[in-house]
Amino acid sequence: MSLRRRIAITTLALLSTILAWLRWTAIPAEPQPWFEALSRPLILAHQGGEKEWPSNTMYAFRETHRLGADVLDTDLHISRDGVLVLIHDTTVDRTTDGTGAIVELDWEQLSKLDAAYHFSPDGKTFPLRGQGVRIARLDETLDAFPDWPLQIEVKQAPLGITEVLAKLLREKKAEKRVLLSSFDEKMMAALRQACPNVASSATPAEIRTMVFASWLHLESLVSPDYCALQVPLTRHGITLVSPRIVQAAHSRGVKVLPWTLDTDEEVEVCQKAGADGFNTNLPSRMLRYREGWNNNL
Repeated sequence: MSLRRRIAITTLALLSTILAWLRWTAIPAEPQPWFEALSRPLILAHQGGEKEWPSNTMYAFRETHRLGADVLDTDLHISRDGVLVLIHDTTVDRTTDGTGAIVELDWEQLSKLDAAYHFSPDGKTFPLRGQGVRIARLDETLDAFPDWPLQIEVKQAPLGITEVLAKLLREKKAEKRVLLSSFDEKMMAALRQACPNVASSATPAEIRTMVFASWLHLESLVSPDYCALQVPLTRHGITLVSPRIVQAAHSRGVKVLPWTLDTDEEVEVCQKAGADGFNTNLPSRMLRYREGWNNNL
């Protein structure tokens, strides 16, 4: 036998051994209380229903809750004086009548802003402007909806926000009804350390690992530190929601919750892939997909 052949055989044997060991030691995600008793498909109201009501406001939250959306999807920042506020952007410019970065404003300043100032259902009128719609705080939202699960995306903020969040969730006994997400790898690492009893979603790097493993049918090697893949249908021309990817995620105990779906065509892709639900800006229109979802797979 030639030396080259012996090297090839040895290399293959070593790789097989490594793969077998990785498969044997890999651990699926632990079941999370956050998903218990939730329907399928899960309907997550993005920013409380951004295209129907003023983004991330108690007004939007009340309307969405009244309709029966399963989950409130919201975004978290921290004010200069340490108040956890629910707003999407790093500044208040787009959604309020104010200007400036949230981290540079105190709650007293934020509380006076009109959070419905730029909201227009038709692009022409502003029916809720000047009606007292304000930026929401996380603590008041948890108190107002004590049984409503939340998906909280922690935005660009000082890493110290994680300790403030952990303390509030413990005080409100809300750890089991919150799912955390972040596009920032360092932020998610800090969140998982500060909030070990709170469910979390995959980071961009973890999403890439799961998707790549699913392509190679090597998902059995993945040990997820997360319980959910929250992904768009496609990214940079790459499909992220397909029957193969969903099957791979499910085999590791991970749910798949695509975002942000506002058309029938998008929802159909999600449904055919076998996803567990989806995020939407239009909860009043998309709640109809609850009926017959599983029967049409």
